[in-house]
Amino acid sequence: MSALRRAIPAACLLLTSVIAPRSFAQDQGPVAQWSFDQARPNTTHDSAGAIDDKLEGFTAYVPGITGTALRFDGYTTGIVRDGKSAPRLKNAFTVEAWVALNTYPWNLVPIVDHQADQQVGYQFGIDPLGHVALGVSIDRVWRTVTTTAQLPLKKWVHLVGVFDSTSGLTIFIDGKPAGNLDIHGDMSPLADAWYGQDDLLIGRVRQPMVPVPSERDNPKFAVMYSLDGLLDEVKIYNRGLRPEEVQKDFASAHAPAGEVLPWPALPAGPSGPGPFGAYYTTLKYEDVWDRQRRLGPDSDVIVRFDQSPIRLVFWQGTNYIPAWVTENNKWYTDEFLETYGTGCPDGGDCEPMSDKQSRYSHVRILESNNARAIVHWRYALSEVEYYHGANPDAMGWFDWADEYWTVYPDGVAIRRQVLWTSDVSKPHEWQESIVIHAAGQRPEDNINLEAITLANMQGQTATYTWPLKKKWEFTFPEGPRTFDKPDHPNIQIVNLKANWKPFAVIPPEHAKIEVYNQEKTFYTFECWNHWPVAQIVSSGRPCVAPDRPSHSSLSHLFWDTYKTGEGMQSKILMSGLTSSPITELLPIAKAWLSPAKLEVAGTGLQSDGYDAAERAYILSRPESRGPSEVELTLEGSPQTPIVNPAFVVKNWGNGVPSLKVDGKPVAWGADYRYGLVPDLKGTKLVLWIQTQSTHPLKLSLIAQKEQNKGLKR
Repeated sequence: MSALRRAIPAACLLLTSVIAPRSFAQDQGPVAQWSFDQARPNTTHDSAGAIDDKLEGFTAYVPGITGTALRFDGYTTGIVRDGKSAPRLKNAFTVEAWVALNTYPWNLVPIVDHQADQQVGYQFGIDPLGHVALGVSIDRVWRTVTTTAQLPLKKWVHLVGVFDSTSGLTIFIDGKPAGNLDIHGDMSPLADAWYGQDDLLIGRVRQPMVPVPSERDNPKFAVMYSLDGLLDEVKIYNRGLRPEEVQKDFASAHAPAGEVLPWPALPAGPSGPGPFGAYYTTLKYEDVWDRQRRLGPDSDVIVRFDQSPIRLVFWQGTNYIPAWVTENNKWYTDEFLETYGTGCPDGGDCEPMSDKQSRYSHVRILESNNARAIVHWRYALSEVEYYHGANPDAMGWFDWADEYWTVYPDGVAIRRQVLWTSDVSKPHEWQESIVIHAAGQRPEDNINLEAITLANMQGQTATYTWPLKKKWEFTFPEGPRTFDKPDHPNIQIVNLKANWKPFAVIPPEHAKIEVYNQEKTFYTFECWNHWPVAQIVSSGRPCVAPDRPSHSSLSHLFWDTYKTGEGMQSKILMSGLTSSPITELLPIAKAWLSPAKLEVAGTGLQSDGYDAAERAYILSRPESRGPSEVELTLEGSPQTPIVNPAFVVKNWGNGVPSLKVDGKPVAWGADYRYGLVPDLKGTKLVLWIQTQSTHPLKLSLIAQKEQNKGLKR
């Protein structure tokens, strides 16, 4: 009997040794698993828990690790599990997921979040620099381990976070340990009362967070956001996976190699030269961004040039702030009207850059023909949070602006800015030299270190250099502190890494050009990514990586007012792209600032003077007079050179013009262009001639037979 008694426990032990591993194996699987292989519009399925969870915001299903993965849009996407149904985790658990980041988050974004005020629960996520972080409340103290390794962009990465009360917190990246916090203690779980109040979240923040770093934000606005990228095979275990299990899971997945998300290009329409003129179009950027917008047909405007591979783009991704685009897609803008401080609600920045949804900003084509195009951009100076406007008066009117871009085939535009405000004495900014970077581009990819060249009307020049920053530190740029040469500069070239470079010319009286070097940066040049494209409520977020479209500022131009009236102030600026050295801009600057005198002989036309805001000589034809030949003489000289002159003849009629230059008939074509522009008062003629001279130029102009074909391109 005693032997039998001894045998029975032994048999039981043998049976237990056989059965226990099977029972343990049954407990090995996840308590929650989202594979995203069943495309559903508003729910996603947890196959381990047999629960359907709420799926919020924009979603798309794309190829994943196996089957399909879920595309998160960076702002609205999120998975929500009712807290009462969340897995009850205690002193050992694992969170596992495959992630492909499109961009780094604005602040820490959870992969899985089930915590309350960092007092109880846990959170596994990715910080704004692309590091992986695991946080757990241990004995009511929030403990966190963060990797030093930065996740790559656009590529699948296997992430695992493990907590065990006896060994602490461990993070694995692609099967290898990447961070550990050796700490002992019990996890403080969400009590039953907490479970009912706090949902489990996947891929979305629990409450608005201030973007990091917040150096520039004023005021510091917290924003809602989500993961921007792909998520697949999210699993939660109620035990800590062993390192060999993590390695096995990673090795068995066979994730697609390389980049699985594209680098979106800033849209600028067709590349290369094209028929000159302004065109309506709808520019597409990225599927998730486009779907957030209220895009309609003909929502954007592009000006193309037939003699150069450049473009002028008014795109809602920049809030219609116009940008010059070079032959190799480098983007530049001369900014906009802006006010700040006490004139702006909450002391922020009131500007079209803050109009994230383009509620106020819009663009339209006023004129487009073979000789020139005029684009009108209208916007309000609003703050970023509530769309309140600057300097409101008693009737609620706040600051508005009209900009008229008169563009000619030589790639030169005159920008006339008109500010409508209750008090013109309040400070406003009119210009800032801004380079726009596409996703994947650093400022140094687009801007030469010799970034700015200046010149004055005497032909004296100076170039300024920003030393290359060699350390990854958030510090002030080491560029020039002042532009002290040449004396009284009024011409600027921004030295982009392109053949065609942006330039600006301002009237020389009281002109001043100042360097922009007032904020910290990780790069050689200051860099922010709250604009363009970004939809966060922010008026300034420094770049932490080249993951998003961004911009850099280099200088400010200051110059005299063009016109002032009741509640109105305006300025004019010459802007464009050039492939020539800065000294070769002197003739065109002189031709605009000191135009050659125009003499009119004959009775068919009368001169109304030169309009610098249109870069054109304005003439008119008395209504009582019929077509007749008119002699026009431009008194060109070295001091008043002739450079690609334009003429606008009011009340011209529908007659096709005929032109002689120095007595010789010329054919309409690339060098001699005209357009007929109908309006309520009749039809005006726009004439543009591509020529340069320091000597008098004689033109003979006559209207031929009337024609009724409308606007002539």
